Amino acid sequence: MRGTIRSYLEPQNTSVNSNITITSHCLCNMASSGKHPRSASLSISESEWESDSNPPHKRPRPSMTIDWREEICRFLGRSSKLDDNEILDQLDMVSTELVELRRISSKQLAPPKPPDYQVIYRVRCQQSNEDELYLDTPWVVNSGPSEAHLRGSNKIHNFELHVERNKEMTFLIFREFECCGSISRDFSLTKGAGFDIQAKDLLVKEYVSNISNEFRLALIELCDSALGDTAHPDFMNEEIDQIDHPYLWWFQGRSSIEEAGAQISPDLRLHLDVFRCYLDKCLGDEWATIDRLLSSNYITAAYIHYLFAPHQICIVNAQDRSTSSLEAFTTTNWLDVPNRCIEGTKWAFDGNFERKHARFVLEKPPSRTRKFPIRDLSIYPARFADKDDLKALRERGEMFWKCRHRNYVCYKGAELDGAHNMSDPRFMIDTATFKQMHPPNEGQRDIPNRDDLGSEIMSQDEPVLHDDFFMCLPTTLSGFNMQKKEWVTLRVAFIEDVKWNEEAFKLLVIDESTKELIQAVVTNQLQAEDHADMIRGKGNGLFILLHGGPGTGKTLTAESVAEIARKPLYKVTCGDIGTKAEEVEKYLEVVLLLGKTWGCVVLLDEADVFLEQRSLSNLERNALVSVFLRVLEYYDGILILTSNRVGTFDEAFRSRIQLTLRYENLNRDQRHKIWENFFRRLRTLESSKMAAASSHSPTRSNSGFGFDFNDIRAHIAELAERNLNGREIRNAISTARQLAMYKKEPMKYKHLERVIKETSKFEAYITELNRGFSSDEISKDKGERL
Repeated sequence: MRGTIRSYLEPQNTSVNSNITITSHCLCNMASSGKHPRSASLSISESEWESDSNPPHKRPRPSMTIDWREEICRFLGRSSKLDDNEILDQLDMVSTELVELRRISSKQLAPPKPPDYQVIYRVRCQQSNEDELYLDTPWVVNSGPSEAHLRGSNKIHNFELHVERNKEMTFLIFREFECCGSISRDFSLTKGAGFDIQAKDLLVKEYVSNISNEFRLALIELCDSALGDTAHPDFMNEEIDQIDHPYLWWFQGRSSIEEAGAQISPDLRLHLDVFRCYLDKCLGDEWATIDRLLSSNYITAAYIHYLFAPHQICIVNAQDRSTSSLEAFTTTNWLDVPNRCIEGTKWAFDGNFERKHARFVLEKPPSRTRKFPIRDLSIYPARFADKDDLKALRERGEMFWKCRHRNYVCYKGAELDGAHNMSDPRFMIDTATFKQMHPPNEGQRDIPNRDDLGSEIMSQDEPVLHDDFFMCLPTTLSGFNMQKKEWVTLRVAFIEDVKWNEEAFKLLVIDESTKELIQAVVTNQLQAEDHADMIRGKGNGLFILLHGGPGTGKTLTAESVAEIARKPLYKVTCGDIGTKAEEVEKYLEVVLLLGKTWGCVVLLDEADVFLEQRSLSNLERNALVSVFLRVLEYYDGILILTSNRVGTFDEAFRSRIQLTLRYENLNRDQRHKIWENFFRRLRTLESSKMAAASSHSPTRSNSGFGFDFNDIRAHIAELAERNLNGREIRNAISTARQLAMYKKEPMKYKHLERVIKETSKFEAYITELNRGFSSDEISKDKGERL
C-alpha cells in the first residue's frame, strides 16, 4: 500500500516536516533552467554566512526549504487539494507517458517498418452495453443470459495510443462479435437445440478500417486502371473509412486486378500486397471453393451473395419456369443478404420508355446445405442462363421494339386452322390508341412515363441499344384482337411478324379478269388530293360489294384482299353492331376510326340489314339505314360488304358502291379446284408439322395421324360431283379429320364420304320441308337474288 506524499518523498531519518533543504547548487540549476521555486525559505544561519573565518569559496552554501506537494501539483496542473493517492495516480500516468515519449522518440530515429495489418477483435456485450477491444481471439465463457459471454486476454486499453504505437499498420481488420443476446432463428434452426456456442458463431461483422493514406492512394490507382466496369467503394471519398467483408468487388475484379497490379508504383504496391496477403489468408480457401462451384454452374446457399454484383443483368424465373415468362433486370446494388433482396432497374412502357427502379426478392434456395444448379434460383445472373433463354430474351426485346409505335402482328400461341391460315389470331399493337380508348377513371391521375430514350432513338428502327435494354423490357403488351374486337394482354414471346398469304388470292376460284380488277382498285386506292370529288372533306373510301349465295367465296375474297394489300382485316357482323340506331352509329364510328387509323380493310359481313330498302312502315329500320349512310359518307378506308340479298338494297347505297362483284353458285370445275386447293394446303401444313417435330421445335402440333393423300386424290372427281359450296367443303374436311383422329387412322376418302353422306341427309330434309324447292330457288322467288 502506498504511503503518504511525505513518506514517498522523504528519507527515513529526516524530520516529518515537509520542507526539504536544498543547496545553492540546486538553486543555480533551477535558475539556469528558468525555473524558480515558488515556496522556498533560507535555512542557513546569518553568523555562518557573514563569518570572515572562511573564504567565500569555502563558506557553506545557503539551503532552501521547498513545499514539494505544491510543486508537484503545479507540475501536474492539478489542484493541491488532491489527496495523496490521486497525486500518485497522476504521477504514474505521467511517468508512463514519459516512457512512451522516449520510446517514440527513439523509434523515430529507427528505420521505418514495412507496411503490415493487424486484426482487432471487438466484443459488444448486449447485457452490459459495453465494447471491448482485444488483440487475441475471444473465447466463450459460461456466463450471461445465454451462457455465452465472450472474453479475451490481450485487451487494448487505449486504442488511440495503440494506433500511435503501430504506425506501420496500413489498415486494421475489425472482427465484431455480439454476446449475451438472442441467437437468430435461422442459426437455431441450423444448429438445433442444445448445441455448444463457439466464438465464431457470434461473429456478426468484419471490415477493414483505419486506412492509411498510402493504402488509399494504392486503391484509387488500382480502381482507375482495373475496376472501371466493376462496382467498388469510392476510395476518393475520404469519409469512407470502412470496407466490408467479404470484399465482393475484389472477388469480381480479380482478373483485372492481377493484370493492373504490375503497373502500380512499387511503393504503393507494397500496401496492396499486404491487403492481398490478408485476402489470401482469410478468404483464399473460400474463394477457391466458390470458383469450383461456379465453373460447374452450381452454388450453395452460403455463397449466393457471390453471384450478384451491381450493373449486371439478372434473370427472374417465372412460377411455370417457361421461357416466355422470363423477366430480366439490371442490378444497381449488391445482394441484401439478411432480407434476400436485390435492387435493380427495368424498363416500363406506356408509349414512352422509362427506366424504373424495383426491388426483387430472392426466394429461399432449393437447399440450405447441398449444392444446387444456379438456374434453380428464382433470380440468377444472365451469364449463367441457358443460351436459348438469352436468345429468346433478345428476340423478345427486338419484337417489343418493333411494336413501340404500331404493329400488326400474329400470335403463335393459338391453334392453326387446318384448311388455311386466315384464322391465325392477329392483333394490332398500338399503345397510344389503347390509352385513348382506356382513359383513367374519374378521380385517378394518369402519370405518363418519363421519356428516357428521346425522340431521336425512338425514330430509329435499329438503335444502338444493348442487352440491358432489350432483355429488360416488359414481358407483355396490350393488343387488339382483330377477330374478337377486344383489347387483351399478349405475351411478347408469342408475338410474330405477320406472314401475308398472298397465295390465297391466287387460289380464289373466280374469273381472272375479276381478280385483276379487285387487285387494281385495292392496291391503287386514290389519295385525297387525287380524288375528283368537288367537296373537300368528304370520304375517299373504296366500297366494294360482294354478293351471291352462301359459300361462293365472298368472305374468302375479302380476307384475300387484305392479304394482297398487306392491311389488317377488321371483320364486323350484324351481331357485333346491334340493331338500335344510336348503338349502331357509336359502334360504326369506333370501327371506322380504327379502320382509318390502322389502315384496315373493313369487312361488313352479311350487311343485308343495313342495306335494306327503306319504307314508310318501318321507321326504326329507316333510322338504321340512314345512320349507316351518314357514317360511310366520310370514310377514307377500304370497306367490303357481303350480301346474299342485293335485290332488297336501298337505292342510296348503289351510288356509293365503287365495285360490285357477283358470285354465282359453284359449278363442277370450280368445286374440283376448291377441293384441290384445300388438300394442297393440308399437304403443306402436314410437311411443316413433320419438319417441326423432327427438329424438336416447341411449335404446337395437332396433326393427328396424317392423311392418305393418294387415296383422297384418286376420288377428287367424285367429290367434285357433290353439290357443295366452299364453306360446306371446308366443313366436310374438318369433320373428316376429327373422325379419322378419333379412329386413330390417317384421313382417307372413306371419312369424307361418310361425313358428306350424313350432311346430305339434312339438305334433303330441308328441301323436302320447302316442298322440293332449294334455298336458291326460294331466294330467287323472293327477289333477293338470281
